[in-house]
Amino acid sequence: MIMIMMMEVIRNMPSLKHFHILFVLVSMSLCVFLAFWTFNHNLMQYFYLSIILLLAVGFYGFKFYGKAQKLSL
Repeated sequence: MIMIMMMEVIRNMPSLKHFHILFVLVSMSLCVFLAFWTFNHNLMQYFYLSIILLLAVGFYGFKFYGKAQKLSL
């Protein structure tokens, strides 16, 4: 009985691709929040850093999604 329940839980888990895309989106949203917070507190060097990180994570996510589509993951 327990094995059947465990197999059902494992079957309903999201794939690694979906988890990775979710992680990239959460990282990007945290970069947006950091940019907003640092702009309001007049910490411009961290504002620019958060914008650069936002672009880098977005670029990485875009490349990952394209590669995942090619590999049909």
